[in-house]
Amino acid sequence: MGKSDSPVGSLQVVSSPGVGGREIYAPVLARKLNAQGHPAWVLARPDSLAARLAGEWSVPVVARRPRPYFDPVFILGMARWLRSHPVHVIHVHWSRDLSNLILANALAGGRRPVILTKHVYATEPKRDPFHAWVFRHTDRVLGVSRLVAENVLKTVPVDPAKVGVLYNGIDVEDVWNPALAAAGVDLKSEWKIPAASPVLGYAGRLNAGKGVHLVLQAFDQLAGEFPDWHLVLIGRAVGAGEQAYAERWRTWAEAKPWGRRVHWLGFLDNMPAVMKQLDLFACASALESLGMVLVEAMAMERPVVGPDTGGVPEIISAGRGGRLFHHPDAGHLAATLKPLLADAGLRQQLGREARQVVREKFNLDRSAQNLVELYRDCLARRKTR
Repeated sequence: MGKSDSPVGSLQVVSSPGVGGREIYAPVLARKLNAQGHPAWVLARPDSLAARLAGEWSVPVVARRPRPYFDPVFILGMARWLRSHPVHVIHVHWSRDLSNLILANALAGGRRPVILTKHVYATEPKRDPFHAWVFRHTDRVLGVSRLVAENVLKTVPVDPAKVGVLYNGIDVEDVWNPALAAAGVDLKSEWKIPAASPVLGYAGRLNAGKGVHLVLQAFDQLAGEFPDWHLVLIGRAVGAGEQAYAERWRTWAEAKPWGRRVHWLGFLDNMPAVMKQLDLFACASALESLGMVLVEAMAMERPVVGPDTGGVPEIISAGRGGRLFHHPDAGHLAATLKPLLADAGLRQQLGREARQVVREKFNLDRSAQNLVELYRDCLARRKTR
C-alpha cells in the first residue's frame, strides 16, 4: 500500500438471507467505495437482496452460500479467492460470517485486517471461548450507533480499544435529494389520495416491534380533528405471525370512520420519490439500532417523529428536524404529531433542519471516506505487529 492516497480494496461480506438495512448497506457501501476509487466486492448469497442490488449497481459479486461459523469448503475456496484478488481489508456485516473469514484470511496469509460492523443490537451476552477467539482476531468493531457500540462492550469479550462508532450513510446528492426525486410523478393519484390532502407516512415491517399499532392508535386520536390527513403504511408482513398481526390491525382500522384514509401500500421501490410525497413521517419502533428509515425521510426534507428509545435519539437530537415521543405511549405520539399536523410552516422549518442533520451526520461520501481512513489505520497497525 504505502501511499496515503492509494486505493484500498475491500471485501464487503454479508451472507445473511435477510432483507433489512444490513443487507442493503453492504452493496450501498461497496458502490460508493468503487466510485471513490477503492475497489470493493460484495460477498453474498446468490439469491439474496444484497447480491441483487450489487448486480444492479455493477458491483462485483462473490456469490457464496456459507454455513455460519464454520464451513471448511467455503473457507478453502475463499482463501484461494483472496490470494488472487487485490483485497486489503475484509469488512464483515454479519457476525456469523466472522469466523469463516478469519480462517480464510489466515490461510491466505493473514495480512488483511478483519473489521466487523454491528448493525443490530444484541439481546444475549456471548462470552464463551469461541467468541473470545473471534474477537481477538477481529481488528475493529464498529457500531452503527453509540447504543450498539455500548451493547458490543456489554455482550462480547472484546478489547474496548477496538470498538468505535461509524454511522451508516446515505447518498444525499444523487439518490436522497428532494430536488431530483421523481419530478412530475403523481404517486398520490396512484394511492387514491386527493392532491391537496396532506399525508402522514410509515415505512417498515408490519409487526408489533415496529409499532404499527401505535401509529394507527395515534391516528385514531387525531383523525377527527384533521379530516384532510391521510395515513400511508409502506411495508409488508413477513411470516404467519406478522401477517396475523397486520390483518388484525387492518380490520380494526377499516372499521373506523376514518378507515378509508388509511392506505396499506405494501412494499414499494423508489423510496426517495415515495418519501417526497409525504408531509410527515412517523416511526414507533420499540428498539431501533439506529433507524435509517428516519434518516431517509429527513434527507427528503420531511420532518419526523420517532421513539425516545434505541438509537433514534442519536438521529433526532435537540429537536432538530423532528420530535421524540415517549414509547410506547400512543397518546403521547398523538400529542407529538398534533402540532405538526396543524402547522405547515413548522413542518417546512423542521424539514429543512432535517436535511441539514443528514448532510452533517449521515452523508455516505463522508462515511465512506472515514471508513477508508480507518482501513488504512488498521493496515498500518497490522504492519507494525
